[in-house]
Amino acid sequence: MGRTHSKREQRNRKAILLAHFGTSFPSALPSLQNIRKEVVGAFPGIETRVCFTSNMVRTIWSGRRAEARKWLEQGVPEEILSVQGFLGAVGNLQDQDYRTIIVQPTHVYHGEQFEDLKSCVTSLQSIHTIKKVWAPFEQIVLSRPALGTYGVTHDYLDDVAGVIAALGDDVAQARAKNAALLYVAHGNDFFSSGVFGEMLHMLRGAHPGTAIHIGMLEGYPGIDDTIAEMLRREGRRVLLKPFMITAGDHAHHDIDNPDPDSWRSRLEAEGFSVEAVMEGLGSNRSFAALFTRRIQETAQDHGIDLFA
Repeated sequence: MGRTHSKREQRNRKAILLAHFGTSFPSALPSLQNIRKEVVGAFPGIETRVCFTSNMVRTIWSGRRAEARKWLEQGVPEEILSVQGFLGAVGNLQDQDYRTIIVQPTHVYHGEQFEDLKSCVTSLQSIHTIKKVWAPFEQIVLSRPALGTYGVTHDYLDDVAGVIAALGDDVAQARAKNAALLYVAHGNDFFSSGVFGEMLHMLRGAHPGTAIHIGMLEGYPGIDDTIAEMLRREGRRVLLKPFMITAGDHAHHDIDNPDPDSWRSRLEAEGFSVEAVMEGLGSNRSFAALFTRRIQETAQDHGIDLFA
């Protein structure tokens, strides 16, 4: 008689993994918590977890675990205090039978962090087992950052348009103050961040009555070019905001800081009256909701039912 085998199969639970760059500033964590709240509200039946892609930020939180009680008493969630990197978080999910995973980056655009994340996801997708039934994942897929990415499935300009729609309150606030709106983004020295130029062009087109500028901490246009452009326009009132998911280290050390090299100080030295609002984009409910839209679109692209 031939040998018989019972049908073997693994559990296949579904999960969403929010991949944040991260922040070491407890005051900036509400922006990340707001994104998580939007995602959980949109997909209440799906396990939602977070990871930090920044090695430096994770190292800081790892060191703080020695005084865990102190940070927990300050309102830092346990999930953040024990935050893992992408591979650790995915490993934990897979061990707990979450084998269909949508990875949602909350990075602003396709820069170095997203590219590295994409490489990790692609590598995991390439794992093949001798018996398919024991494959670690049924599906592990990567969604898009806020400003989209290249490809033919989703036009990145549609993603940019969605971001612009979420910024209406900022523009209205600047207009009410008769001020120019200046966003400061991180930028990068990895490759050209030209998508910010396109976004600025579209943002100005949507709000022709308001002076709007975007400068970069790294890349073009930097602080010198941005201030030079602003000096060519009338008016010296400025609403200064970080174009970052969280208002963390860069927001407080490079943008709004009494140091003479900060954006606020440089602007004030040129005669501008500056009002700084150090709040991350993640705290903007309309902006945070963009990630729920990305998740749903990615699920549909891959035939994943998040409501079954």
